[in-house]
Formats: sequence, C-alpha cells, structure tokens
Amino acid sequence: MKYLLVVSLFFSMGFTSADNIASKKEARLLADKMVSHFIKEEFSEGMAIAMPHWPLPKVELENLINKIELQWPIVDKRFGKGVGMELVHEERIGDSFVRYYYLHKFKNHAIYWELTFYKPEKHWRVNGVSYKDDLDILYR
Repeated sequence: MKYLLVVSLFFSMGFTSADNIASKKEARLLADKMVSHFIKEEFSEGMAIAMPHWPLPKVELENLINKIELQWPIVDKRFGKGVGMELVHEERIGDSFVRYYYLHKFKNHAIYWELTFYKPEKHWRVNGVSYKDDLDILYR
C-alpha cells in the first residue's frame, strides 16, 4: 500500500495572490505553520494558512481538505497516535521552486508531508501539498 495515503494537488496557473511570500525563509515559516496544524489533525486550519498564497479556487482546496479528512482514520488505525514532526529535507529547482519534506511521526510508523512553493516572478506561492507513507524518497 505504498501510496494509500497520497493526496496531492499541484497548480501553477498565473493568478495573483492577495498576500505575498517574499522569500524562501517566509515560505519555510509558512510550511512550518501548516504542518504544525496537520500534526494536530487541524487540516482546515493548516490549509487556511495556505489559502491566501495558493492560487486555487476555494472549492478545490475544500475538496483537498475533505480527501485528507476522509483518509485520516486509516492513518490513525495503522500508525497509532501522532508524536511529533521533523523537517527532514529541502530541495530546490533553480530559484523558482522549493520543496520541504516533514516527517509526521506516529507511535508505529511515520508519513511525510511534502509542501512545494513556486516563484514565477517576485513572490512565492504555495504550489502543492501532499502526504505519503512510502519513505523511500527520503533516503538520499
């Protein structure tokens, strides 16, 4: 069941965001805040932080939240109680993309959250959020 937990949505159309993320440092802080909500199973709150910075229609973000919430009981049952988070990797594609990988640790196993940011011109925007239970990609 390598990708049982995959919930991914990527979007990079040229809409503008009401709020701006000026630097990779700000993108990292935003990612930290989002994941800190996700580990408390506060998915709506975590995504609400992303909404002003993610050029997706609100209905698509709500659908993403619903998918996560529908799959989460499987996570709870298989992996046990959540015990913390840890940033484990950052990767970049030139000066235009940055992706952060966070372990979401449970008593029995871990998953990872993958948050991607894109800078088409001056400002960064959220470009994707997913979680997966296959940790092979993290062994680099």
